[in-house]
Amino acid sequence: MIQNPFQSADGAKRYAAGRPYLHPLFMERLTPWLSEEARGKGGVGADIACGTGLSSVALAEVVNQVWAFDLSSSMLAEAAEHARIKYAQAPAEELPLDANSVDVITVAQGIHWFDRPAFFAEARRILRRGGVLCVYDMFFLGHSTGEPLFNLWVKQHYNTRYPAPARWPYTLDEAQATAEGFSFWEEEFKHDLPMNRTQLVSYLLTQSNTIAASDEGREASEQIAEWLDRELLRFLPDEKNGFISFGGIIRVLKYQS
Repeated sequence: MIQNPFQSADGAKRYAAGRPYLHPLFMERLTPWLSEEARGKGGVGADIACGTGLSSVALAEVVNQVWAFDLSSSMLAEAAEHARIKYAQAPAEELPLDANSVDVITVAQGIHWFDRPAFFAEARRILRRGGVLCVYDMFFLGHSTGEPLFNLWVKQHYNTRYPAPARWPYTLDEAQATAEGFSFWEEEFKHDLPMNRTQLVSYLLTQSNTIAASDEGREASEQIAEWLDRELLRFLPDEKNGFISFGGIIRVLKYQS
């Protein structure tokens, strides 16, 4: 059964503390696809599966008003306050917005938890003609230099001890977009981020696999943090930064009807 693990108060606090703010990298790529009206004072966006609001804050740098929604009250309790963002609890498939009311919808690392046909129907309902749906994801790729021992540790130890929970596929291609009434554009890129061991542990505690492990009672979050810190010491000694690679993929779907 597909179940979004980002629901608990502990997971929300970890997410707020450890997620890197890479979202502006995606907004830079999204902005050229928006109309001048959307980028102006009347521009309205909807950020779906907003979590603790990182993606919402990034969208607020592109449009004037943002409606931000998440299923988790715990995530919303950790969301960053912003004068032009209004948060509310709602599922992606049933949004409390009027028809033809938004210029752009963003989904950051969330579409693999949605009932996708129902979500696309809702996106078509709330988007204005020519509106844009932007679906983007960032992925932990390992050490930026391809350090073999570190990347082997990720594969054989970290991913084995904390397997990813079940989810719908990340795949979203032109055929699916066209069938749902959208045009399709996609770009992949890589971004290297300097991180010390404490920062990397904090980030890994925000991933769905470690959150699922603690929420399901397999390990306490403190145990996971201690194990990660011990394991990563060999790669990132105290006070040492390493460059960690994140993969990015952005898909821009423009509503045709």
